[in-house]
Amino acid sequence: MHDGSINTLEQVLEFYAAGGRNIESGEHVGDGRLNPNKSEFVKGFTMSEQEKSDLLAFLHALSDEAFLTNPRYANPFEQDLAK
Repeated sequence: MHDGSINTLEQVLEFYAAGGRNIESGEHVGDGRLNPNKSEFVKGFTMSEQEKSDLLAFLHALSDEAFLTNPRYANPFEQDLAK
């Protein structure tokens, strides 16, 4: 997630499918699914295990590990990409 609070794509799908997050303990306890200030886009939805699996496979296919680990692109302020 954008704030680092959700670790995997599967957890992100579960968050959006549930319509938000219910935190049962800790500093941020509360049912975010009922928060009147949450985005209108986080409404919740249902999906089958096959749909979830297919969507996760698609999302993982969008990551290019060769690009992400290529040292040429590690720091654009220190390297010349024209090489």
